[in-house]
Amino acid sequence: MNPQQELEKLRTQIDALDHELVTIFEQRMALSSRVGEIKAAGNMAILDETRERQVLDNATRHVAPESRQEVIAFMRGVMEISKNRQRNQT
Repeated sequence: MNPQQELEKLRTQIDALDHELVTIFEQRMALSSRVGEIKAAGNMAILDETRERQVLDNATRHVAPESRQEVIAFMRGVMEISKNRQRNQT
């Protein structure tokens, strides 16, 4: 396999994973919206620092050490988007 063919094969795999990521992201946002509704109904704060630490701990528990910081950055971004969605639905 020449380098161009290998590159195309890898890009096809990345595209498939991106599709899965988007699907999972949409599912997470739907759940986050429901969490926001519950928080609004209960007059609860959107920011829950304890929960955010728990999410980061769960996300990094089994990740390779060299990926830890990237996973933390990724999850922080996801949580920020979730909080923005919750703020905008009230």
